[in-house]
Amino acid sequence: MADELTQRGYPLPSPDNIAREDATRIRNAITLISDDLTMLEGRDVQASEAVCGGVRLATAGEATAGTATNAVPVVKRVKDMITAVTNALHTTIVSEYGAAIATAINNLKGGVDPAYDTLVEIAAKLTDMTQINAILDSLAKRLRVDTASQGLDATSQSNGRVNLGLGSASTKNISASANIRANSGTDVITTDQAWASAAFVDLGTVAGAVNVDCGAGIRFRAILSGNITINFLNAKDGQGIDVVLVQDGTGGRTVSWNSNVRFPGGLAPTVATAANGWALVFTGVYCSNFAQWLACGWKNS
Repeated sequence: MADELTQRGYPLPSPDNIAREDATRIRNAITLISDDLTMLEGRDVQASEAVCGGVRLATAGEATAGTATNAVPVVKRVKDMITAVTNALHTTIVSEYGAAIATAINNLKGGVDPAYDTLVEIAAKLTDMTQINAILDSLAKRLRVDTASQGLDATSQSNGRVNLGLGSASTKNISASANIRANSGTDVITTDQAWASAAFVDLGTVAGAVNVDCGAGIRFRAILSGNITINFLNAKDGQGIDVVLVQDGTGGRTVSWNSNVRFPGGLAPTVATAANGWALVFTGVYCSNFAQWLACGWKNS
């Protein structure tokens, strides 16, 4: 019969034994185990680092003191202890280092607007195309000095001249010759436009009543194809007018004047009548106080 034992000396059954033999061995093993348990129950052995024995749950005081070697704290007490220690540590850190930490953080931020003091907020602003486009548009309207063709509109150009302190004249546009003749607008007169406004205005071939619009120019020329009566319209005070008249191929045309045109001695100039010749040169200045023209004229043939 096989006689195998455990480390504590309990007999074990074996496949080489007959059942009756193993039944006896099992009975003997159970008896030995029972005897050992009975013996242990009679012993008051407390567990330690070196001795196997019984343990119990620690009281609140024992858990806090941490001196009992044969008692263990429950989970809740462990949690409460950790929470208490954490709170105490937080209070200590805040009271002793809170102000220094806050100052360090503020120094790191550099006084930045609260809307931009986190990476999330900065990322959101960097991807906000509305604000980016507004910034780009604003930058595009900054006055450049590296090009003469920035493409600013008239308002931006005017604002730029004002902001550069160039004076009121520099903020004006260049006046067209038609505006100079009509005395309209507040633009700047340049040399070329001044000469353009002084050019002769061609009235073409005329006959009968001829209305000369003084808002269209200061010098006029016309070819007489019949007798005419001249009347000046839209004159400005102090405006000077020159009129040159030429006879057509027939000649013999006469010239009459509106009653508010005054000549020296009350005598209108004589008109040359030769065909295709200069009939008359007229010059006059308008006086608005009397609504009259102070004029003179002469024939040129």
